[in-house]
Amino acid sequence: MVSSFTIASIILSLVVAVGIPIVLLIISKKNFNISIKVVLFGMLTFFVFASILEGFFHAIFLEWNKSTKALLENTWLYMLYGGLMAGIFEETGRFIMIKYALKKYREWKDGLAFGLGHGGIESILIVGINSVVMVVLAFMINNGSYDSFITGQAATALAPLYEQLTGSSSYLMLFAGVERLGALAIHIGLSIFVLYGIKEGKKAYLLYAILIHAVINFPAALYQKGLINVFVVEVYILLIAVGFIVWIVKSKSLFSSNKI
Repeated sequence: MVSSFTIASIILSLVVAVGIPIVLLIISKKNFNISIKVVLFGMLTFFVFASILEGFFHAIFLEWNKSTKALLENTWLYMLYGGLMAGIFEETGRFIMIKYALKKYREWKDGLAFGLGHGGIESILIVGINSVVMVVLAFMINNGSYDSFITGQAATALAPLYEQLTGSSSYLMLFAGVERLGALAIHIGLSIFVLYGIKEGKKAYLLYAILIHAVINFPAALYQKGLINVFVVEVYILLIAVGFIVWIVKSKSLFSSNKI
């Protein structure tokens, strides 16, 4: 059985992961008149550079190529690989889209809009859709229909979710939504950072963004390898997110004063 608290936790994460980006989009449109075009390009960047291109290279290095797959079994190499791949693809994607596809958009609000698009669609797709699936499975488990409808390869594929629903502590389900809030702040902050570098002609900002992104991702890789627990990762992300929120607020003045 799946506890009521677990189901409520999943639904809360769903509301946070889907609702907060939408609310922020509405508020940003009303208060700053952000461009929906820029938001859409932020979403497109996630699809092309994170989902397709980065996913393709992960398939090569972590699955298809036996040599690199074996090499990356090493925890520290895997940490470096995962962090740098995320940084290279996502920040380079930001840079390319903002510099070449959004040449007329160089204001602070455009960095905000781009980050909302990138981080928002990531939140909705990764946590939102997964939460919907988990809620459906939870009700199927509780009403006894899971074993009748989920059989064969489907049962094998969904086994991790089944174990998570029936065996994990309920409060862990809340972390997904909280983590996405932190990630959204980070995406907005990095989008503004890359935009400022482009606006000021500071090419080194792309390298800085890649390294910052990589460092942010390192603990997640260590968690996947079992070296640290989920609490450490979540606290780390939240602390980083607070720093980025401060940057987001303070960076607005840079686009009018041209000082850093």
